[in-house]
Amino acid sequence: MTKKIIISLFLIKASIFTLNAQDQIENSDFENWENIGSSDEEPNDWSSVKSSDNSFLSNTAPQVISRSNDSHSGSYSLKLKNETIFGIVANGIATTGRVHAETNPNNAYVYTDQNNTEYNQNFTDKPDSLTGWYKYSPQGNDKGDIQVLLHSGYTEMPTSDQSNWIGIAKNEFSGTNSNWMRFSTPFNYMNNSTPSFMLSVISSGDSTIAIDGSELLIDDLTLVYNTNSNVNVSSALYSKCELWFNNDVIYFKNLNINNEYLLKIYDLTGKNIVNRKINSADSN
Repeated sequence: MTKKIIISLFLIKASIFTLNAQDQIENSDFENWENIGSSDEEPNDWSSVKSSDNSFLSNTAPQVISRSNDSHSGSYSLKLKNETIFGIVANGIATTGRVHAETNPNNAYVYTDQNNTEYNQNFTDKPDSLTGWYKYSPQGNDKGDIQVLLHSGYTEMPTSDQSNWIGIAKNEFSGTNSNWMRFSTPFNYMNNSTPSFMLSVISSGDSTIAIDGSELLIDDLTLVYNTNSNVNVSSALYSKCELWFNNDVIYFKNLNINNEYLLKIYDLTGKNIVNRKINSADSN
């Protein structure tokens, strides 16, 4: 039986290329940041409580999101940490949408702001699963999570009205994990509609019962697609060489690179089945 595989190509001493042909989560490797070193530090295309729709709470909220040099690959990862202010634990949260903040955490939510490109991601594909890498240091029995929602129209998370929901991938993080670990979780689809937006949310604590001090590191998020050839590749790799797949063998030629790369191939269980350096001389 043909194995479905994922191909990843890494430029040594440079940024990561995660190779899937269809759309991906914006700035999913967290290499690009704005307002670095300030209280408003956030990864590009992501937001937190510091950029919520409540300007007063945004100014007074603690910094729960920051850039970390402890990365799975590349230079940086996303660090989320629960912080206490005025006796209330602010959950470490990052979203590709926008945070609606209130003094009562039970009334807070995240949403896709359809009218502001800073707080939405247009998305019309239907991936099979979500993968990524994480470290987690919870306090007590705290739990972190990641949710990636595909939807049409307006929606919030959480909400009781899921009429515009099309598909969602969820993964929960629990227990201390001090080494980078890969996670993989499938998308569950509610219907066959084509989505208009993707809303991604990452939290270091368990919603409104989050515990102060819980810390989550996230890096290299990837959306996996099932293609007809059973190989998930991207235009990033196609721009480097000619590549095709036949009878469980991957062929590439005319490799157009000036540096040495690390070629990694994973099956869908996350097992690394190929791990070797390649350069322009490696063409079949």
